[in-house]
Amino acid sequence: DEDMRNVSEHPTILIKHGGLTFFREFRLLFCRQFLVQWRNPSYSLMRMSVSAGATFLLGLLFFDIKKNVQGAVFSIAAIFFMTFVLVIPMQAAVIPLIEDRAVLYREAVSGTYSRLTYGLGQLFADIPFHFLNTVIMYAIMYHLVGFRAGGQGYFIFMLFLANWSVMSLGQMFALLTPNEETANGLAGLSVILSVCLMGFLISSSAMPDGWLWAYHANLFRYILQGLVTNEISGQFYNVDVGALIPPINNRTVLDSSEPSLAGNKAIAFMPGSIPEGDNYAAQGTRFLGLALRAGEGENTIDSHDDLIGLIDCMFQNTCMVEPISTNFIKCNVLDDDSMVSPVCADQFDSVVRHLDNGIDHISGCFSNVTSVEFASDGRDFDFLPSNFTLNEFIASEHDAIASCLTRKILPQGHGSGLTSIFDAMNKLRSIVAWIQDIMENGIDIPGDAILFYFGWSEFDTGSKTFNAPWKWYYCVFTVSMFLVGMETIKLVAINFIVWTKR
Repeated sequence: DEDMRNVSEHPTILIKHGGLTFFREFRLLFCRQFLVQWRNPSYSLMRMSVSAGATFLLGLLFFDIKKNVQGAVFSIAAIFFMTFVLVIPMQAAVIPLIEDRAVLYREAVSGTYSRLTYGLGQLFADIPFHFLNTVIMYAIMYHLVGFRAGGQGYFIFMLFLANWSVMSLGQMFALLTPNEETANGLAGLSVILSVCLMGFLISSSAMPDGWLWAYHANLFRYILQGLVTNEISGQFYNVDVGALIPPINNRTVLDSSEPSLAGNKAIAFMPGSIPEGDNYAAQGTRFLGLALRAGEGENTIDSHDDLIGLIDCMFQNTCMVEPISTNFIKCNVLDDDSMVSPVCADQFDSVVRHLDNGIDHISGCFSNVTSVEFASDGRDFDFLPSNFTLNEFIASEHDAIASCLTRKILPQGHGSGLTSIFDAMNKLRSIVAWIQDIMENGIDIPGDAILFYFGWSEFDTGSKTFNAPWKWYYCVFTVSMFLVGMETIKLVAINFIVWTKR
């Protein structure tokens, strides 16, 4: 009709029509605002091109993220930077809005239209641009990065709210301040503080108490939390334990066909990394470390039963605790100054008897000790002096002697010793089955546990599980409340604030 033709030909001027209803006036102003924004390259073209270009670069940077813990962090980083991309068109939209205030003041004073319908027309005219920008960002980035299948609905909806609310934030500063310099300055300051306190660069638990209010009052925090929760909640991320363990630094490099037993993929027992405690798993870890240092076994043992008995005895009597070499000898060869029979002497003898020369074969491990008759505890050891004490042993090359004795109890064959230990420990407590599994397949960590680090999930003490139930009723609701609040402030500013100077 004639009204629409006038709007199309002169989008910045409306001719007053007496008796226009509120809805008629709103319709004309909606069309006017839509055309003005569509023809404004700094609002439409720049916004869409920046969003498309930035999300494409982010998609290439975080292309096809893997489902491991590092990939989970990369997913959070990708969403973080995507949220930050929304700030660029927000600040660019400030200038045309401030420039259009002169038209608003003139037309409102002349009675062409009311301030309220102008504000509502501007509000609804923005929605198609928010939606178009959301579709562009989703279509380019979501599949390039490799976000989870099945989470598209929430992602699009929250991204739409994010586009709308971030743009509304910039417009609010434009309407509340006298000029574009002040508006952009306040907008930039608020964005910098929001980015620092949104919970990714600094987790909420690491923030000073005096800044927690800013974290809870941060629009960007709820956008990030909602999108991240949608992406990683309910997912599992693998930790490649084998890749994290440094290479073994000793003279023996295994060449086993088993990945968990290969030289640079075996368990490394570096100083300070041995597990604490005296449970079977911790002792088993230490015994494996002793075996790795010892090297290839020399025993002709054809059955693991004796070795299983020895290992079980050592673990039950807490032999594999620091200092490991000394305690290994105390449990199997020499107990203390009184020469009391060691607690695992019988089991040790049962394994050593498989050596070619029987128990005499281990005398070479004590080559630095003067050979004197010794049989005070009934064991046929003629290689220890009668006055040989544990203190003297501790002062000697105890690590070398313990390694030598370990080789005597391990089966012959390249890597057979470790395999035997794995089998023995597996029969005892299924320890090695777990060690082998995590070495070969890694550990799967629930995504909700990662969210817990950022304060975005909770731990249920009853079910002993993590869960993050807040992405809908907490994140979406809060962003919506921010949006309603900012749009209300914009309408109030349009109706009651007049800036006479730019």
